[in-house]
Amino acid sequence: MGSTADIVRRASIAGWVVGGAGLVALVTIGLFFWIGDPFGMINDLALIVVTAAIPFLMLAYWELGGLTPTPLALVAQIGGWIAAAVWCVTQLLFVLDVVSIDYAEPATGAYAIESVALIVIGLWISGANLLAGQWLSGIRWLGVVTGAGLVVFAVGALVSGSYGVLGFIGGPAYVVLLPVWGVVMGRSLGDWRRVRTEGLRDG
Repeated sequence: MGSTADIVRRASIAGWVVGGAGLVALVTIGLFFWIGDPFGMINDLALIVVTAAIPFLMLAYWELGGLTPTPLALVAQIGGWIAAAVWCVTQLLFVLDVVSIDYAEPATGAYAIESVALIVIGLWISGANLLAGQWLSGIRWLGVVTGAGLVVFAVGALVSGSYGVLGFIGGPAYVVLLPVWGVVMGRSLGDWRRVRTEGLRDG
């Protein structure tokens, strides 16, 4: 995977990708509800980019360490990577019209798979930020709230569809807080001198 510096640098870039693609997703979902396609497809593709970038951030959290014992941290890493891959593949199949998704109804089939994967991703983001070492500094609570919001949104999709009460409660975390968290992580991990100092302090 490379040195710690390489892993952190790639994670910093990934954070900016999450922020940039998340902004595209936010704008295009609004345009989709206003105008319609092709903005829906652009939104779907942007969300795939967002989700595909998250494992690079996961790896940085693993490398820099925290309070979670190594075996549990490894399980969380593998689970997070698998969940991100499953979500991206399922969403791509939806874009290619291989599977269908009805966001207005309780999630079944492909959408249920996506929702479970998003729950795993949200739990990882929330837990990893809560239990990260001192290198994360004071921004950990943004990640905790963001991850919790993703879980609420995904549970809402399973229970009543994306347009239910839980979907509206968790939705802002998905479309606003997640890109903001990406940008904040991109900036924070880009300050390698500070991250290295705090990480060494954890060790």
